[in-house]
Formats: sequence, structure tokens, C-alpha cells
Amino acid sequence: MRPLGKFWLAILVLLPAVALLVLPPFGQRMAILVGVYALMGVGYQLVFGQLGALNLAQGALFGVGAYAVALTAPALGLLSVPLAIVASALIAVIVAGPMLRLQSHYFALATLALASLIHLVAVHAESITGGANGVAGFAASLPRGPVLLAIVWICLIVAILVQARLFAGPMGEPARLLREAPLVAATGGIDGGRWRLAAFVTGSALAGLAGAFSAMVSGVVSPEATGFPIMVLCLTSVVLGGARHPMGAVLGAMIAVCLPELLRDLQGAWLLAYAAATLLVVLWAPEGLAALIDRWRGVQLVPQASPVFPMNLEAVDGPQRLILDRVSKCFGGVAALQGVSFMLDRGEVVGLIGANGSGKTTLLNVIGGLEQADGGTITLDERHIDHLPPHAIARAGVGRSFQSLALAGDTRTSDIARAIATGASFLLLDEPAAGATDHERADLAGLIARLRAAGRGVLIVDHDIELLSRTCDRLICLDRGAVIAIGRPAEVRADPAVRASFLGVEQAAA
Repeated sequence: MRPLGKFWLAILVLLPAVALLVLPPFGQRMAILVGVYALMGVGYQLVFGQLGALNLAQGALFGVGAYAVALTAPALGLLSVPLAIVASALIAVIVAGPMLRLQSHYFALATLALASLIHLVAVHAESITGGANGVAGFAASLPRGPVLLAIVWICLIVAILVQARLFAGPMGEPARLLREAPLVAATGGIDGGRWRLAAFVTGSALAGLAGAFSAMVSGVVSPEATGFPIMVLCLTSVVLGGARHPMGAVLGAMIAVCLPELLRDLQGAWLLAYAAATLLVVLWAPEGLAALIDRWRGVQLVPQASPVFPMNLEAVDGPQRLILDRVSKCFGGVAALQGVSFMLDRGEVVGLIGANGSGKTTLLNVIGGLEQADGGTITLDERHIDHLPPHAIARAGVGRSFQSLALAGDTRTSDIARAIATGASFLLLDEPAAGATDHERADLAGLIARLRAAGRGVLIVDHDIELLSRTCDRLICLDRGAVIAIGRPAEVRADPAVRASFLGVEQAAA
């Protein structure tokens, strides 16, 4: 997320100030609605914008907040607002366990089901919600007019400043990894489940707060507050304004609230204009109107800094030995790994070789937790890690790089540098020399030597047998998922079984 600069901060403060000082009551009501929908959008940016998950329950949770105020305000007054926040957040906490395990469109469908369930309760629980007639007559003790406008925008400004500060700072890079390269995030020790839980619950709480303010504005709450049109408004406004720009939710809300009024003479045709505007933004400004305005202002986007190797590789504390004992893995009827056993000590470099399809990458995935072993054990010293999730294995002391670039702006060595930065005792490097120049291979060999000197254990997969022979203490050769040779590089290369299974690479290296 971009930092909130002085230009946008001035606009954020001036909008409510002008509304309070200049606009008539109707204009102030419009400004309140802009603030309400922007507040809901800021919460939606957490899950959809920062983590890239399509949550279709934000509108229904907005309605939960509205109903919470409508039902409790006669007894609690303004204290019904924090209750609305808690009600929406509590629902998110209750459903988070099963829902946040789902990925991609499955998560979207689950949140859609939650939204439908909330809407059905609003319609059919007539003794509580009033059914289709809704709830009215509750707003007498609640703030209205200028006071409500000030409260809404103060909450909105605080929410925007906090989010911009966090995601333009320490939370920005982990969120980017979770959004764009979740496997890299997991093997880097980032617990995506906790991040999604925190974002989902916080976003739901902001939806509940926005719903509470919406109830104060209208004085009536009906099942429409939980309906899917509210969700569509939230989604499209965030996309229009900018899903990851601090001011994206505000600009989107201004369009969503003001455009129907500006195009009132068109009656229902304003929806066509709204759809056309959305399509144009998606095509020509996919980052949203706020980012487009920044480009017009000449604001330069700060490039994402790629991780670099530290100048000095210091020794790290942690486990001393990685042990695999009879590890097996099958995919359907295909045995990808068959009883693989070996040890890797700190300060040792081991090369893993074998023909394509021999199980090398599968073995790295099993060690790193991206795949679960079907049999055998994997331990760090005495601690079993074979059933831990990837982020826990990374935190226990196993880092990982991948075959190809995972993120825009990454260099060839960024992934390795990211793995080193975790401080892991053991590093799993998957084809780091693929497509490298001679100079890059020399640099890689130097890096591996420095990792050995720093006491890191390295398991490296690569097809460059000459590089592995120069840099590794031992080689392990896999053939159809089984270890067929293990020993010093010269011994393994001379093994007849290795020459038979790995002959193509040997000829290329000769």
C-alpha cells in the first residue's frame, strides 16, 4: 500500500470540514453516506485488497451491524455502536475456522453462503428483525446530522491512517507475499491463516461499524441492509477507487453515493453508467482512480525492493541435524518417493541429483511441508516436523527457495536471499543455477561456500553436475523416487547406476 501523502491527507480532512461548514442538511447526509460506505470499503480492503481473497459477506456483515444498533439502541443508546462492532466481528470469528482453510473461489462461495444465511435470518426471523417491514423508531437517542457526520469521518480518518501506516510499513511485504506468492510466504515462516483471520475479523468489525452508522442515518433497518446489492456496491466501489490505495475506498464511495444523484434524471439507467465507469476503470486504470490521479500528479511509484544477500553471513542458532527416515510419497498410484533416508548436518552442503521426474522437487516439498509424507519421519534433531504446516517448519529452522521467480521485481537471487533472511539453520535450494550465466554460477558457488562457513546446512537440487561437484560435500542420486547412490561427488558420479539413470547430464557435463 502507498503511504498517505500530504495531498491525500489534506483532501481526507477537507471533505468533512467543507461538508460541515458549507453543505445544507441534504448535502451533509450525502457526506455521511460517503463516510459510511468508505468505512465499509476500508474494512473490505484488508481481505480483498491486501490479501487478495474475494470475500462476499462484507455487505451482510454491514447489515448485522445495522440490526444490532436497531435492536439495542432503545436500551443502550450510543453503546449499541460498539455492540454492533462486536456482533459482526463475532460472526466472523465463529465461521473463520472452516472458511479460512478454503482457497480461491471456494472461499468466495463460502462467504456467499454466509451472506445468504444472514439475509434469510433477516427476512424470516420476524419476531426479532421485523421481517420484511424491518425495525424503526430506534434512533431517538442516537446522534444525527452534523454530530454524526463528525463521528463517522473521525472513525474513517483513523481507520485509513492506521491501515496506510501498517501496510506501507512492516506489514506491506508479508501481505504482498501472501497475496502474490502464498507458497513463498508459507516457507518464509508467515502464518497465512492468522493473517487471514485477523484481516477477516477486523474487516468484519469495520463493516459492523459502518452498518451501525447507516442505521443512524436512515432510522430504519430492513433486510435490504443485508442484501447482495450492498455487497456489489462495496466491491465495485473498492475496485473503482483502488483496492490497495489508502484513499481508494473514499473515492469509490463518493462515486457510489453521488453518481445516482447526479444521474437521477436517467432513472434506472444510472446503473448502466455505473457499470460503464467500472469497466473503463478496470480496463484503463486497474489499480483504481486514486492510483490514476497519482500518475496524473506525477507521483512516482516506489519500486518494491528485492531482497539482497547480506554482506556478512553470521552463524545462526537452531537444530544441528535434519534427518529423513524412510520417507515415502504417492500421488494416486505413482510412487514419487520410496523410502528415502539420509541426514544433513549443519555446515554441510548436499546435492540432490536425478533425472526429471525422479522426485527431487517432491522431496523438497515434503521436507518443507508443502506436501505431506505418506510414510516415514522427518526430524530436526529430536523434533518431528513431518506433520507441521509449512510456516511452522520454516520457523523451526528450514528455509526454501523455488525454481522460478515468484514475484514481480524479483531477481534470480531474491528468493534465496529471502530464505537466508529467515535465519533458518537448513536451506532447501531448488535449481538456483537454472538459466544462470557463468558469472552467476560463480557467485552462487561463492554464496554456498559462505553458507557452509556460517554453519548452515544446504540441500541443493540442480542439473549442473559440475557446479554440484565443486560445491557439495556429498551427492544423493534419486531414481524413480528411491535413493540409488549417496557419497562424495566423485564416488556418486562414478557409480554405474547413477551413470545409467543420469547419463544425459553426464554427457552434457563432459
